[in-house]
Amino acid sequence: MASNKLYIFGSGGTGSRVLKSLIMLLASGVECGVDTIVPIVIDRDMSNHDLTRTKTLIENYITVNNIAPKEDTQKGYKNRFFNTRIELLNNELCLQLKDNTQKFNEFIGKNTMSSENKALVDILFSKETLELDMTEGFQGNPNIGSVVLNQFDDSDIFKAFANDFKDGDRIFIVSSIFGGTGASGFPLLRKVLQSPNQKDAEGQPLPNWGLVNKAPIGAISVLPYFNVGAATDNSLVNSDTFIDKSKAALSYYKTEDKKLDTLYYIADTNTTTYEHHKGGDEQKNNAHFVELAAAMSILDFVNPQLQQKNIHRKDDKIESTTYKEFGISANVSEIGFANLEDESQKMLINPLSRFLLFRNYMQFVFEKERKYQPYAHRRFNEDFRKENSIKKLESLQSSFFTWLREMENQNRRFSPFNLSTNNAFDFVKGDISLITKPIWSDNIRYKNWARVDNELNRQISKTDKALGNESRFLELFYRATESLINFKS
Repeated sequence: MASNKLYIFGSGGTGSRVLKSLIMLLASGVECGVDTIVPIVIDRDMSNHDLTRTKTLIENYITVNNIAPKEDTQKGYKNRFFNTRIELLNNELCLQLKDNTQKFNEFIGKNTMSSENKALVDILFSKETLELDMTEGFQGNPNIGSVVLNQFDDSDIFKAFANDFKDGDRIFIVSSIFGGTGASGFPLLRKVLQSPNQKDAEGQPLPNWGLVNKAPIGAISVLPYFNVGAATDNSLVNSDTFIDKSKAALSYYKTEDKKLDTLYYIADTNTTTYEHHKGGDEQKNNAHFVELAAAMSILDFVNPQLQQKNIHRKDDKIESTTYKEFGISANVSEIGFANLEDESQKMLINPLSRFLLFRNYMQFVFEKERKYQPYAHRRFNEDFRKENSIKKLESLQSSFFTWLREMENQNRRFSPFNLSTNNAFDFVKGDISLITKPIWSDNIRYKNWARVDNELNRQISKTDKALGNESRFLELFYRATESLINFKS
């Protein structure tokens, strides 16, 4: 595995939600072409629930990753749960803007302008726009975002990013094209990242900026995939304008050709309508398959086997941009594993299924059966669940289940699992052959969860006794779920 990093800039609410899906994939053990992910969220609305939920997930993930054995053939470790490291710059997720003025007219200093300039501002911006409270984001106004976000390169995290950057690291930008923060933040950020001799507010050159300039860079632009209902407050967000905004942005994005190595697009016309919330703690959209697919584009970009397809350079200069879209095999309202193309099936089926089996065991069986099973004796006692890392593991497993449930509650449903069953081996929908066949004697003696217990008892002797209890627990459950679940395309 490569020893480099991928810096992911997630812009706006969509950026946070795509990061959430990426966390779920990495927790389940999906392959990643780098060993460290460094997420950086750009959002004026620091209190929106999509952002705070993602921040909690990342904190929990980091705790579990710290005790997770990493796949290592020399040491005999197989575990891939939480295998990819996630690192926060300065222990912060969000790129904080220096300016914290609330209203747009205050930010641009309208009251201090000459009468001529005030008149020009009144022509360029409506009264509602000038009075907009930006503490809850740009509310679908990229014209505001493009003015305010010009300062983000002077943030402490941006300086830490430049200081941390090494040769071989990569950059990926996640943004929507139909809102305010994402639509404005993406082109501004790309321009800053590729501007030579970038300096901070004191006029000092940012370190490693030559490496940043020439780093492989990818992006996904998320087109409309949901609508919002009528506003119940003074919000300026209007989903009737999403398509027009997307068209305008796309015409501008033509200029990004040969400035990005790979540009991904995704959208969904079968849209769900969410309740209208302009931001803050009430902005909490259900997870959506589009966000999962967008997270998969990040993994596609760093896939070493796809490097020749994704990156076309000569002497560190981009010769052509690769454009990619995501598609399913048929236009269906309910997506299962069978609707995914072979490459997507290979990426998702085993990790998601194994992690869900792990979660289900913890939910339905572990506390009741643990004391009777040899694998747990003198290792995973009644206090084991009180360990901080195990509590964080179970919290993330609960979030993983909620994430799957939320994707089922969309007009375009992602529903590969039967989430209502408490049976060990009937939780995968469709004609997908992934449950391994037991040997003849086990088939007679062990049914349902007893077969999982038997596999845990079988695998415990293969785990390294030198591992700490929590680490050995993850190694054990990965080995057991790998033995029980093995989809082959």
